[in-house]
Amino acid sequence: MKNLKWDTIVTGFLIGVICPIIILYGVNVFSFPKLSYSLFIRTGFETGSLSPFIKIAALFNLAPFFLFINMNRYRTCQGIVFATIFVGLFVVYFTLM
Repeated sequence: MKNLKWDTIVTGFLIGVICPIIILYGVNVFSFPKLSYSLFIRTGFETGSLSPFIKIAALFNLAPFFLFINMNRYRTCQGIVFATIFVGLFVVYFTLM
């Protein structure tokens, strides 16, 4: 087995957190082009309208998950799953607030 230097849980966690942030940026650019990204996030938190977008963005963690599972990088996949659970808890927290 090769030495997989980047096959760590931390790498997977970072990928799993950054992927939804990029998706949210895409939602901002295509759906709300007049708002800056920081205003979009701040307004979404204040009004509670960001939760559905975060749910859809977390779904896009499936793409890197399947990519890394096919490359046999199981530690990275564990990090992506952990990040998805973290994002899910984040959504539950802001949904119940």
